[in-house]
Amino acid sequence: MAFFSYCSRPELIPKTVETLILTFSRMLACRVFSMVLTATSLVLLLMALITDYWLVAYGTNDIVHSGLWKWCRDGNCFVPEVTFDYIVATRAFLIMACLMSLAAIIAHIAFFAPCDCGILDKPFFALVAAFTAGLFTLIAVAVFTAESWGKNENPQIQLTFEWSFYLAWGAFPMLLLAGIFSLVVQLCSSRSGYNNL
Repeated sequence: MAFFSYCSRPELIPKTVETLILTFSRMLACRVFSMVLTATSLVLLLMALITDYWLVAYGTNDIVHSGLWKWCRDGNCFVPEVTFDYIVATRAFLIMACLMSLAAIIAHIAFFAPCDCGILDKPFFALVAAFTAGLFTLIAVAVFTAESWGKNENPQIQLTFEWSFYLAWGAFPMLLLAGIFSLVVQLCSSRSGYNNL
């Protein structure tokens, strides 16, 4: 019945089709941006997780750098016998952030798949996964920062955060932006009835 009302008023057809195309192209751009940001943040999180340049201590005679899994001095790396609780918490939350980022990427890929994948083809799943990954990343780096800040008690040693630490911090705003782009897709798709097409 709605088709016949459009046929009787042809001036409505181009405007409606143009609006649908514009809405779809915005949703597609937001979904692609969200997927790119999520994939980039996943790479940053994995690099931060496996590298050992979270803290670097510059001493008078040598340099010591440490990560979440080992510490190195003069080219020799060692796994610590006792792991501090904040290191374990940082590891755990970064691993969960990586898993949630991967889930968000899978949800974005499922959007492009021709099959009906249940909840995976909904933008809502990618939205929740991206924001959850961002929250886990924030908790991980905040715990590490809070426990490592002011740790240096020797004035002859300069203790600084290094690039692995900043990679984890850099992933956080990317995950927030990915969540925001997924939110835009969710809002556009629920208003336009796109999921029902």
